[in-house]
Amino acid sequence: MKLVVNEDNAVVARARPSATIVVVRDASEGLEVLLLKRNPDLAHMPGAWVFPGGKVDDSDTGETIEERARVAAARELMEEAGFHIDSATLLDFSHWLTPEIVKRRFATWFYLAVIEDHVPVVVDGSEIVDYRWLRPELALSEQLAGELQAPPPTLVTLTDIQRFESAGELTRMVSDRHPPYFFPKLHKVPEGMLFLYPGDAGYETDSPAVTGPRHRMIMAPGVFDYDRSFDWPSRT
Repeated sequence: MKLVVNEDNAVVARARPSATIVVVRDASEGLEVLLLKRNPDLAHMPGAWVFPGGKVDDSDTGETIEERARVAAARELMEEAGFHIDSATLLDFSHWLTPEIVKRRFATWFYLAVIEDHVPVVVDGSEIVDYRWLRPELALSEQLAGELQAPPPTLVTLTDIQRFESAGELTRMVSDRHPPYFFPKLHKVPEGMLFLYPGDAGYETDSPAVTGPRHRMIMAPGVFDYDRSFDWPSRT
């Protein structure tokens, strides 16, 4: 495994490039998002509900890592959910970097894709064992009730899109904004685990008690509290 040295001279594992697709559709009750269930026997995130995605492979072509990530996202969608989408149509949604204290680290490009409501989903039955189309707010409520296990990037993304009633509204927002960047800094708090994200007043100094703009999340079993006090910067 390749190693790099951070600003504090601590040796950390280099994050592996990966890609994720947030697939949405317009349904009778409003916007729905596709979630896939990971095999409970897997070593990494067993049984979690996630968006389609995975690591960038050597076979994923492109002149830049971002171009290769787009190709990887479309390939992973086909492998895990059984349908194809043109990688050129994907919209930049966000970018996530795993915290340095985590041994298995990823630099993940998130993309948005809109599909018709009649497109069939066929899971691979190996890494992915089930799928659901859900309203984002329902997925979040199930997480709070302990009925749905999902990693922080999935929950933050669901929170980001739950206010939109249609794929068109969501697409316009994503097209207008600069894709946000998430590089969490972690702290243990009485409620669970606190994640500080860029833009929070305490992020640069890694000081949760600092007053000012908020961009953070607290997560524990049955707890999910995401707080962002500012709008995403616009491209215009």
